[in-house]
Amino acid sequence: MLLNGSWTLYYAPQGQYTPAPSDDLAALGIPSVPATVPGNTQLDLSAAGILPADLFKGENILAAEEYETYEWWYETAFTAPEAPGKKEKAVLHFHGVDCFADYYLNGEKFGESDNMMIGHDFDVTDRLCYGKENTLRVHIKSPVIQGASYDMEPNMLSYSWQDGYVGLYVRRAPHSYGWDIMPRAITSGIWRDVELSYDPIYDFKFLYMNLDGMDGTTGKASLLFDAKIPPEYSFKALTYTIRGTSGESSFLHTVSHKGGCGRIPFEIPGVKLWWPRPYGEPNLYDVTVEVLDPDGNLLLSRNIRRGFRTVTLKHSDIVEKDGGFEFIVNGVRIMAVGSNWVPMDAFHSRDKARYAKALELANDVGCNILRCWGGNVYEDQEFFDFCDQHGIMVWQDFAMACHYYPQNEFFMKLLSREAEWVVAALRDHPSLVVWSGDNEIDSMLAGKGVDPSVNHLTREVLPRITERLDPYRPYIASSPYISAKAFSMGDNTQGSKVYPEDHLWGPRDYFKSSFYTGSNAYFVSETGYHGCPAKSSIEKFIDPEYVWPYFDNKQWNLHSSDQKNSPHRVMLMHNQVKQLFGEVPTDMEDYIFASQISQAEAKKFFIERMRANMSYGGGVIWWNLMDGWPQMSDAVVDYYYEKKLAYDYIKRSSKPFILLLGEMIAWGQPILTANSTQHEIKGHAAITDLSTDKVVWESDFVAPPNANATLGKLDLMYSDKTMFLLEWTTDDGESGFNTYLTGSPAYDLETYKTWFAKIEAKKAILG
Repeated sequence: MLLNGSWTLYYAPQGQYTPAPSDDLAALGIPSVPATVPGNTQLDLSAAGILPADLFKGENILAAEEYETYEWWYETAFTAPEAPGKKEKAVLHFHGVDCFADYYLNGEKFGESDNMMIGHDFDVTDRLCYGKENTLRVHIKSPVIQGASYDMEPNMLSYSWQDGYVGLYVRRAPHSYGWDIMPRAITSGIWRDVELSYDPIYDFKFLYMNLDGMDGTTGKASLLFDAKIPPEYSFKALTYTIRGTSGESSFLHTVSHKGGCGRIPFEIPGVKLWWPRPYGEPNLYDVTVEVLDPDGNLLLSRNIRRGFRTVTLKHSDIVEKDGGFEFIVNGVRIMAVGSNWVPMDAFHSRDKARYAKALELANDVGCNILRCWGGNVYEDQEFFDFCDQHGIMVWQDFAMACHYYPQNEFFMKLLSREAEWVVAALRDHPSLVVWSGDNEIDSMLAGKGVDPSVNHLTREVLPRITERLDPYRPYIASSPYISAKAFSMGDNTQGSKVYPEDHLWGPRDYFKSSFYTGSNAYFVSETGYHGCPAKSSIEKFIDPEYVWPYFDNKQWNLHSSDQKNSPHRVMLMHNQVKQLFGEVPTDMEDYIFASQISQAEAKKFFIERMRANMSYGGGVIWWNLMDGWPQMSDAVVDYYYEKKLAYDYIKRSSKPFILLLGEMIAWGQPILTANSTQHEIKGHAAITDLSTDKVVWESDFVAPPNANATLGKLDLMYSDKTMFLLEWTTDDGESGFNTYLTGSPAYDLETYKTWFAKIEAKKAILG
């Protein structure tokens, strides 16, 4: 029974009213507005006309700050069904409440919560009025006031990137205090579903399946399980049946087992493995697990969907001979190419509604990995279901980012409860390939001259939990992870020569500067470049008088996610345009085009730099697919789903097979194939100079599986400035194309436009 929909929301500055749990809030004169659940309090105030209708337009987001110190009372009434049976219990499930909340049913408190990012379940069997109306109230306190009330531990390393120390103890989305990709939006609310269910008392607590290995084509699997069974069967032999199907593949295993917990090994003849794209099909099995009593009566049954695969993360502590950082799935080394997944919306109750379009874009652009960034919330099951079905690997950070979090027992217990919930909720998805302790906390500590191994949260607390609850999935302490050995070598900045995995931001200068080309990292898990949104999008979120120009423009500054009116990120985009084209257009349309090309060429280069050396690199996760609010950013799709030009460039660079050029060496550039499939590809290729429309190279080719091949070399000099069109047709009849901008900047913008027109014409033909 979903309890979503229309509620009443009462609100006031915290402490102004002190109602008793059974008080009539309206009679006390507490202001109220209609509320929507799932929702956020600011959105309800907006819908009621108290806050601006579009909180993302102009400077409207600043108006929401007034309500950060308010408290809120959500209230609804519902009629409960008839009482549950003797073998059932009534449970209220709150799948997401932001953040410090007390829960009341018919005037009596039945629970409390202090974590936005996990679900909270409450047994209300003895509290419901069955067949009658029940009043449900949720009282939510200000996260700012609550956060400020904690006594900070005497640890001089504790710090927070944006908001001092107020948010360190508050388990809510880290980005909400303000980030370089998000506005400050300290939300409150019941932001995920609320439901009442009658759950069986006797049921599986969990079913955990794993592919332990292979014997030829037979999968050697195991089922770990815990079930609450009727006490009279606790010491009797029960029959456990495990059966599953995936297309024409099926298996059936029956075993006698005493009790309701244990491990059952079983085999899957001719197993259809789950593969990340484009290495194979993401096969999933529909599995049924049943428990029968000694007389053959069904006690428990559960239908689940599972994918079977093995995954390891091979990584060395430093860059060294025979080192690496790479995912190995089903024994095959994977070239990972994908996007960082950042918040879908500053108001998270709107996240789920944005999943479908965003995930289809991720699939279409060619991602085979998404990194769920640690400044975000944990995504819903629908997100992981999509990745399971489409062969997209998921790198999951725990929700800690760019802060050094408290190391005391109180916070360790807080984080432990969260991690146990998250791991149990997500571990059944084959798409999930790694847990990461946090985002960039190792590098922040190392930058201050502190060995990151002092972080007990990521070196002790989290690995103990993942090892206990999810032992077959890799874990790393941070992204980027800085081992004690790497730290001891003293090269502790972004672009380090010793980090196996790194985030390449640094000076944000020319995308082919030595900062990027000189990186030794085997795996780049963050790197990006700015691109301006389309004019039509800008006109949606910038007030007319501020649309153009961008100099000394407080709305452009704000929508570069800077609420201190700094022009830094606006000018960053300006400088990247100037670097590539030598001058910055004063016409808005030309500026937008130049900015988007600057971004497109950069993102393309970041991807192809890694794909050009597949024997060395394990992958690249660029920043980022799309915006969670309207802004000037590194995203390649804006908040309104308008694609920037980088989208198509990335899509071409991420195809399973591409032809590309390596970087200039010895008066020329090597012609390479990058084949991220498990089969050899043969065909014919040609390269055309778009400045002259002459074919400058042509040849048949053979591209080995999951590797590069060098086909030849173009004789060139750095002073040559042109665009090459690289085309191929495989023996299977598939055609494709790629481009390469050669030479050194500055390029002439008008000349680039002529090249771009030819690229668009080719795209129209080949798609």
